[in-house]
Amino acid sequence: MSDTESDNDLTDSMSNIRSFIETLTHESKKIYANALKISSLVEHPDLDLWTEEYSLHERAYKWAKKHMVSRKCSLWQIHRTLLESAKKEKRLARGHLVKLTQDEADILELSPNESIPVWQVLGRLPRFFA
Repeated sequence: MSDTESDNDLTDSMSNIRSFIETLTHESKKIYANALKISSLVEHPDLDLWTEEYSLHERAYKWAKKHMVSRKCSLWQIHRTLLESAKKEKRLARGHLVKLTQDEADILELSPNESIPVWQVLGRLPRFFA
């Protein structure tokens, strides 16, 4: 085995380890988010922020019309629509990063065409609503 082959094997192994760590990190965040949701449902069963419908803010009307989303919708619907749109347009990157369109960036008050963590987008979803 030559030095080049062993370097390539080492690089591949390191890439696989990084990928596995990213997956574990994402899964742990998912588990934590689910635990928070369960906790909030136990403490306040009458209040479920994901499914309760809210009116969209005016700045989100154009985006909602383009993606066929009602002006009164839930956080979950906005989340799913953003995710599906990003997947379809290949704007999701490794490491759970996403690039926002100009419309999405204006609504969320973030930079367009810059890779940002999905978690940062989730934290700003309420900006879609009035």
